[in-house]
Amino acid sequence: MTALVATTELLVQHRLGSATVTALRHPGLRVEEGESVAVMGASGSGKSTLLGLVAGLAVPTRGEVRLAGTSLSTLDDLGRAGLRRRLVGMVYQADNLLPHLTAEENVALPLALTGQQPAAEPGALLALLGLDGLHNRIPDQLSGGQRQRVAVARAVVGGPRLVLADEPTGALDEQNARGVVELLVGVQRRLGAALVLVTHDPDVARHCGRVVTIEPAAGTGPGPRS
Repeated sequence: MTALVATTELLVQHRLGSATVTALRHPGLRVEEGESVAVMGASGSGKSTLLGLVAGLAVPTRGEVRLAGTSLSTLDDLGRAGLRRRLVGMVYQADNLLPHLTAEENVALPLALTGQQPAAEPGALLALLGLDGLHNRIPDQLSGGQRQRVAVARAVVGGPRLVLADEPTGALDEQNARGVVELLVGVQRRLGAALVLVTHDPDVARHCGRVVTIEPAAGTGPGPRS
């Protein structure tokens, strides 16, 4: 059975002047349909870099990332963006809501941009996430925890097969963080999507079915060999 996410050994390096900095070195990741995986590691270990590779936002210096059986290295930027729109929902530490749109309009925006049919109506999804009655409020009228719940709803409204969350509770207090991650995992399970969640918080990670730890990569070197 083909995994939803499958990578070979990955290496990501960047030039910094005359030096080559290793941003990520990882033996490989496999995520099955419907699985929830927490990615943990020290600051600078490459957790967000790994998430970006899985999303097709970047390509590795060495190694391969396959998403739903498609090798991302065979696609150009437009091809990877198209695959990402069809298969992936993303949640970041910053909610990135558009300030002039209401909560419901922010959730519905991806549907308008892609022409997708919703997996759940935006209003019903907001209610499921504890935001019933707040549909018409703009972001400035919502608390940090409420805004992040809107961001979760926006990420899953199109029914993605994979949800990628990069430190989604990093800017929240403990109570709001716990509520948001519980709702995120709950809605992921309800939709049958896979979840890969980057976090530094063990209390957040324990909500996932499996934890992957990334070790810090070596600092600098002569660069990758061809």
